[in-house]
This record gives sequence, C-alpha cells and structure tokens, in this order.
Amino acid sequence: MLHTIGMRLAVLAAMLAASLSAQAQPVVLDPDPCPVERAVYELRVPDSEGAWRLGLVPAKTMASMASDLYLRLTTPQRDYWFTFSVSQGYGGISVFPVTDPYNAAGPRNLLAEPYGDNPDGATDEEIGGWLRFLSLDASLAVAFDPPMKGDEAPAFIMLPELGQGLWYAAAAFTDDPAADRDPMPVGLFQLSGCLVVPPAPAGP
Repeated sequence: MLHTIGMRLAVLAAMLAASLSAQAQPVVLDPDPCPVERAVYELRVPDSEGAWRLGLVPAKTMASMASDLYLRLTTPQRDYWFTFSVSQGYGGISVFPVTDPYNAAGPRNLLAEPYGDNPDGATDEEIGGWLRFLSLDASLAVAFDPPMKGDEAPAFIMLPELGQGLWYAAAAFTDDPAADRDPMPVGLFQLSGCLVVPPAPAGP
C-alpha cells in the first residue's frame, strides 16, 4: 500500500512539475485561427538577435471600457503595459500606458489629463501624443474595434508612435525608476505563434 501511495505522489509531483514548466515556458503552436489572447507577435531587426514582442493578456473583468484585454509590450529592456481606448468617428483605436496589472493593487494610470487621471503622470507631449493601435488582417485591412477575448488574432499589429515615445521618454511608459531611452524599430508586429493556454487573467 505504501508503494502505491508513493507511486501516486510521484505521479502527482511529475504532473505539477510539468504544469509549472508549461506556465514558465508555454509551448507555442500554430492553430488557425488563433484566439487573440493566445497570440504571440514579434518585431525583429534583420541581422540581429533582438526581438520585440506583443501579447494580449486577459483581464479578470474589464481592462478598460473598450476592451477586456491588456496589451503587453516586451522589449530587450523591460515590459510595458497598456489599456485600450476607442474614439468615435475617425479617431480609431489608441492605447494608454499603465503599471503592471499583475501587481496586488492592480494597474495604475501613468498619464495626466486629458488622457489619464494621474496628477503626477506624463503629459501627452511627453509620450509623443496620441498612441495609435492598428490591427491589420492578412490583406492589411484595418480593424475599427479594439480586440476582445475570443476574437480571431489579426495577422499584424502596428503602433506607429510608440517607438518615438520610448526613444524620447521611456520613463513615461513605466514606473521603473531605471527606465531610460528604449530604442524600438519601426515596423509591423507579425503573428508568430499561438500559446497552448492564454496568460493568467490580470487585474484586481
């Protein structure tokens, strides 16, 4: 009997180790279509090993009034987090920087008015103005609505103004006191894979 219990414990331990390993290094597959919350996007520079990655992380409830997803940008220096906003008419989709939503207190707005409510936050001039988010399908048609959980992942994503903001004022996009100039190339983030499971929900 002790042998049987020992075998069961060993199996459970192996399953737990496999689960933790999968969480630390998620296996990437290529299903078609891929739900947007499992999508992995990459922007690479030719002849360079550096990579800039985008992911869309589910919120426990709503990340903003416009979407139930957070946008996470991972550069060679650090992670940056954003929520979505959408304007009526020709304004389109934009993103606003926030602190890490996995923190116990939840995300904190990093912008001052008119885009945020943080009195000590960055101004629109500091972040380079309006931060557009362009979601494009394989034919390069632009989506008009922010992504939501369960949506099919677009083929490409572009953030035209973000590179300029990170170059001149990276500290405005993070609460990391060590943040300095963070160069990001201009280009399209391309769908490069699909996680087996989405990231754990973030937010309070």
